[in-house]
Amino acid sequence: MRKLQFAANCEHQADKDDFSAAQKQVADLLVNKLGQYGFETLSQSGDQVAVSVDNHALPLSITCQGHDSAGHLVCEITSYPDEDQDWLDRITEQSLLNQLAQAVENTLKEDEAFSKFEWKG
Repeated sequence: MRKLQFAANCEHQADKDDFSAAQKQVADLLVNKLGQYGFETLSQSGDQVAVSVDNHALPLSITCQGHDSAGHLVCEITSYPDEDQDWLDRITEQSLLNQLAQAVENTLKEDEAFSKFEWKG
């Protein structure tokens, strides 16, 4: 499991503690932009984004909670690979997850509302 942690400064956020609005903004951005990297996306309920490429499903979860010292929301995008796969499928999925991770980071970096990117795990 890999996590991309980043800060979100969503200007049109009505309430500084409105985490669901920030999660939805991130999910919508990914759904709209990941296609340019060759991934097919489908918005799920709230903080979930279904991503696939070449018939490989790659689930992502987006969580925004807490604030950093500058008052920005701290968000994480987490991928959950299937641990029960055979080694060849796992290698293929890991390669796709690495490509997806780069695409997610590049997509978010295009938007000035997001900053302080750090990979964990």
